[in-house]
Amino acid sequence: MGARLRVFLSYEQDKTLLNLRTADVPQKVKDRAEVIRLNAHGWYVEKIAAHFNWTPQTVREILHKWRKLDLEGLWDNPGRGGKTKYSEEDIVFLEECLKEEPRTYNSRQLAQKLESDRSIKLSPDRLRRVLKKGVIWKRVRKSHKGKQDPKVKEIKQADLDMLELSAASGEIDLKYLDESGFCAWSEPGYTYYFRGEQKRLEQSKRRGRRLSIIGFFQPIISFVYGLVIGGVDRKSYIQMMEQEAADVQKTGRIRVIVQDNGPIHRCLQVQQLWSKWEQMGLYIFFLPKYCSEMNPIELEWQHLKKDELAGQMFDDELDLAYAVIDGVQARGERGNYRTQRIKFNSNRSG
Repeated sequence: MGARLRVFLSYEQDKTLLNLRTADVPQKVKDRAEVIRLNAHGWYVEKIAAHFNWTPQTVREILHKWRKLDLEGLWDNPGRGGKTKYSEEDIVFLEECLKEEPRTYNSRQLAQKLESDRSIKLSPDRLRRVLKKGVIWKRVRKSHKGKQDPKVKEIKQADLDMLELSAASGEIDLKYLDESGFCAWSEPGYTYYFRGEQKRLEQSKRRGRRLSIIGFFQPIISFVYGLVIGGVDRKSYIQMMEQEAADVQKTGRIRVIVQDNGPIHRCLQVQQLWSKWEQMGLYIFFLPKYCSEMNPIELEWQHLKKDELAGQMFDDELDLAYAVIDGVQARGERGNYRTQRIKFNSNRSG
């Protein structure tokens, strides 16, 4: 077997790639940048491929292109073809409208705006084909990016980078904590189906209660989680943290938990336990406010919902819980990491 394909990054290169997560660049560029960072932090090609649900060959091509072209290799080469009848400024104008205006647009509305504001007449179908080069038709999501403090984020990111380097060198154990939730009714989405027909998902008799998950993600190594009906409360959070602290005492290794500033993470009862946990070797690193993109467990939630649960309706909370458990297990098998479900000391446990 040949040597493992591995790239090495300077601090500035790693920081540049990390900043692409929130930069105004195509998603494929962000994914390729993340591939480079994961490989530099010790992830093998096969594990990266499983994480993104790609082929190993695709990952190798990205790494080889980085070695040859550096940052330039993250972008696709411009295609060849006939000249367009519209100017680049016209498309930039539409892209600015999509970015700046506090509303949504479909292709017909964009075509009308282009004709009224720029006197350029394109059909909605033609405009969709043009926009595919830079923008896609996708769902809108809420964002708190405007509430971020750039200076605080920069300082915290530098601290987190040092923690990740310490974890990669084996000096500490680094885990990422977060909570998320699921409903028995999936949101309407897209699917392949027969031309001229529409796929319908029959809703269950009742929507049911929300199923929540709390998890500790240690990339490549483990994913420890618990399920509860309703929301995750401080008792469930404390039980999970107490188990982590007890595990730290057994291993004798320092462990750092990266988490956000949620109310249950900072309530008085939890604050009274901080000194105890630190004496046991368990420390907490708080992310800056409104910076969830700094927590890689967010990607796990996205893949779990998009790849494992999307497009399904569940009869009740139990049916949904089994699907989540199977989904977590499938993610662990593809990512080659261990999964463990914790059962809470409550009649709300999952």
